[in-house]
Amino acid sequence: MTESGSPPSRGRGRPRAGADPQGPLADWINGLSPTAIHVVNVGRRVLVEDGFEAVTIEHVALEANVSPATIRRQFVSKSGLLYAIFSRLEAEAWEKLVADVQPISPAEARLHAYISGLGALIEDPSNGVGLTEVLAHGLRDPILRQKMAADYDLARDGTLELGGLEGGDADAAARRRALASLIVAAIDGLSLQVAADPDGVDEDLAFALLADMVRLWLAAQPGG
Repeated sequence: MTESGSPPSRGRGRPRAGADPQGPLADWINGLSPTAIHVVNVGRRVLVEDGFEAVTIEHVALEANVSPATIRRQFVSKSGLLYAIFSRLEAEAWEKLVADVQPISPAEARLHAYISGLGALIEDPSNGVGLTEVLAHGLRDPILRQKMAADYDLARDGTLELGGLEGGDADAAARRRALASLIVAAIDGLSLQVAADPDGVDEDLAFALLADMVRLWLAAQPGG
């Protein structure tokens, strides 16, 4: 899925009949039509420029030059629209980074490249603003909270896989998953800093230092 190009063809268009506005929307979120992608991009701009409360179906429809009914057909509700916006705020850059570092060998070098490359995810301060708006309100919305939890789980699992950190006994697995959680937390934390103080954070250096700290931690583990 790209910001301006066509998404994957699976499930293009409106949600399947019977889509539950209170349930998971992932079945159709990756198959949005060109009109839906346009609406999501406009909604993202509204979110960043005007805040969470401004992202109403009526206001986004006006800004996107479509009817409110079109948005409801595509996203069911405001939560569905925000679910899609949240996905597109982060998915493209992360997926590209994963694809770029997957061929790197050995696993330690791949993990180092992955962590260092995470800085690319937060180079645009508007991403931090948008994520802050969604996160601040999403914890109170069951659909968005479910989406956030799934994304964090995906990011942790991806970090473990890219770094070759899977397996081992229960204690080692728990410690490595905690390490992955800290790496993911660093992304969010630095993203907020860049959004608030773009000139005060050298994110490339910060992630390079994080990668060095992770490498040293791994080397100090039994069998490291």
